[in-house]
Parts: sequence; structure tokens; C-alpha cells
Amino acid sequence: MQKRIKDQQYPNKDLKHAEKIDIVIVVDMLLTGFDSKYLNTLYVDKNLKYHGLIQAFSRTNRVLNDTKPYGNVLDFRRQQDAVNDAIALFSGEKTDRAKEIWLVDPAPAVIGKLEKAVAVLDKFMASQGLPSAPEQVANLKGDAARSQFINLFKEVQRLKTQLDQYTDLTPENAASIAQVIPPDQLQAFRGVYLETAQRLKAQQDKGGGESGTVQQLNFELETAALQAFVDGIMQRMIFDGEKLSDLLAPLDLGWKARTQKELALMEDLTPLLHKLAQGREISGLNAYE
Repeated sequence: MQKRIKDQQYPNKDLKHAEKIDIVIVVDMLLTGFDSKYLNTLYVDKNLKYHGLIQAFSRTNRVLNDTKPYGNVLDFRRQQDAVNDAIALFSGEKTDRAKEIWLVDPAPAVIGKLEKAVAVLDKFMASQGLPSAPEQVANLKGDAARSQFINLFKEVQRLKTQLDQYTDLTPENAASIAQVIPPDQLQAFRGVYLETAQRLKAQQDKGGGESGTVQQLNFELETAALQAFVDGIMQRMIFDGEKLSDLLAPLDLGWKARTQKELALMEDLTPLLHKLAQGREISGLNAYE
């Protein structure tokens, strides 16, 4: 059964859909000690508490790719108090930031963050004497300005991807998101974002770029999966090597090629993580230094 759940990784042309499992009803066993990054949603109709609750909820915590940066838990037993107690008990010294570490913000809060991120992007484009429109990105002058656009839009895209994971968005929420950044505009910005990043990446490979600006950009952070990986590290201040392996699993590399890819990625990622940490220690990161 565990194998059939994990076999979701194979396309139907390689493994028939009938040989896989889409949904499983469990009592105990698969609530603990079993992980599959293809598990997306846990429906809870059982009273849980403390370590049992944490382990059960953790069944959906594996990042897969840009379609699954988070897992979902739908609780039919209204166990909010039990969730709060378990989070407080297992958060160690970080009880003041426990919910921030364990749980995503409610959708309206993320919509507010998206609105601010779009406003920052609009302000930047205005500072360059340009309207905030996808077709105007090509008119940005210099690598520094193009790099700034990439970083600002990356935040917009990260928040929109997070909102895409919410199953309880109301029609009002959806309308608010569309008002902040219409779908057509978002798609157009994504296109010029990738085009601009590829252009700067080509310059980087040739040794070009202005004052090292291009070299400072981490072009590996073009997928939501990797962005979620970095966000997870910074939220917990813990580097998990297993999650790094999970991140590269979709590439289906052999052990040697995967090791080389991990080392190359960490060579770029480590300075960025130290910069984001602002002097704080990231537990486990020294294994790659």
C-alpha cells in the first residue's frame, strides 16, 4: 500500500492509474512513520493530541514542486485547542514564534502581504520612470534595475503560489486577489520575469554584468519549490539535508550527479542564507561549509 501511494510519482503512461492509490482511510499505522511527498491533504476525523497530532499532521509536509509548496489538513473534530497545546509543547525555546513556524497565515493576511508586494513593485517601476506593466520591463536600464525587478516579482510570485494552496478561499478572497494583480497581468509578468532572468543568466555565464550585480542573484530560486525550501530554513533556522534531497528528487539524477548538483546549489545558496540570517546561526548548515 505504501508503494502504491508513492507510485503517484510515475505518469500514467509508465504505471497505470489503477495500480496507484488516490485516497486511503487509516486508523493508526500510516498516521506516523510514513512520508510521501505526493500526499497533499490529510482529512482528520479522529481526536488527536501531542506527539500523535504532530506526527499525523506532518504526513503532508513534504515539498514536491511548484504545485505543492505546502500540505493541507482538514480537521472535522475542531481540535484547535489540541493543535495549540501540541505546538506549544514541541516548540522548545521558540514558543513565542511557534505558530509562525508551524502554520501558514490565514488567507486574508497573505492577501495583505501580496498587496504590499505588488505596491513595492509598482513603486520601483515608477522610480525608473515606467508604468508598472509587463511590457515595460524590457525598458529597464542596466543590470541593477533588472535584478531588482527579478527580486521584487519573485516575492509577488511566492505569495501568489502560497495563496494557490488555500482550499478555503471565499469568492471575496478570490476577487481581492484578482483586484491586486489580475491573472492575465500576473501571467505576462511571469513571462518577462523568466526572460529577464535567462538574459542575465546568459551574461553571468559569459562573465558579464555590472559590478557583480548578476553574480549576486541566485537564479536557482526560480521555482516555488526552492523558494519554499529557503523560506522553511529561515522560518525554523534549521537546515534539513533530507529536504534538500527531496527538492532534487524530481530531477531523477543518479547519486553522483545528484551530489554534484547539491554541492553546486549549496555553493550559491550558503552565502544567501547567511545574508538572510543576519548573523543568526542556522543549525545544520555548517555540514555544507
